[in-house]
Amino acid sequence: MVPAEQALVWLIFMVATTIFACKIRVIDKYGTIAAIPIGFVILYFGSVPWFVALLAFFVTASLFTKYKYKQKQKMGLSEGNEGARGWKSVIANGAPAALVAVLYYSSHNNPIFTLSFTGSLSFALSDTVATEVGLLSKSKPRSILTGEKISPGQSGGITVCGETAALIGSLLMGIICVLLFSEGSLLQTRVILSAAITAGLVATNIDSILGATIQAKYRCINCGKYLEKRTMHCNLLTVQESGISLIDNNVVNLLAATIGAIIAAGFMIIY
Repeated sequence: MVPAEQALVWLIFMVATTIFACKIRVIDKYGTIAAIPIGFVILYFGSVPWFVALLAFFVTASLFTKYKYKQKQKMGLSEGNEGARGWKSVIANGAPAALVAVLYYSSHNNPIFTLSFTGSLSFALSDTVATEVGLLSKSKPRSILTGEKISPGQSGGITVCGETAALIGSLLMGIICVLLFSEGSLLQTRVILSAAITAGLVATNIDSILGATIQAKYRCINCGKYLEKRTMHCNLLTVQESGISLIDNNVVNLLAATIGAIIAAGFMIIY
């Protein structure tokens, strides 16, 4: 059990870190409220390396979100709020990792949960990088289900550019986790890297499948543009075209992050 004094220091550090992240527009004020308990849980029940991995994810993901932000904004495809993550996004990407940290602590540091943590973060970074880079693709995305060309930004679309970016994102997260968790073991390095790449790529594409099938999609009745939420467009309220109204992109991300954690845990058989 971590001494109370150390836990208090960590909590103060978490508050300071998230406030700083809010100041530089990485997360908004509501995202800050969600990030503090998630970060503290990972720091307390995981360890400092676990928190460093989480921090590396958020920093890298934010850099890609803000990459050519103005260009994506002109295309009408940028994240809202200047790219700052809201509470739903923070929970979708961080809650599975926090749960795994609790399970890791409860199991007396079973390494299967280290792999699960790696897989969850690998998906989160892979999906973010694939989305942000894929939006800039010169070729139109194709539906992951039918292969037909669809509008940029529409759920369930994939591009060669995006898939390549997903590989790079999962590889990058794998390298970070190898440096933090492998303890110099060649076997651990291979297992962690393999788990990260596989979980990141597979879960990212499962995310696209879920986005194409069960995620709610809305359409502007004036211009026909598809959007991921019910909102005003062309001065008219968008109408739901397909999917389940309660399932938005954040719910899909939460499901895919959980799947990524499970996939990575399967690599425990290699030990």
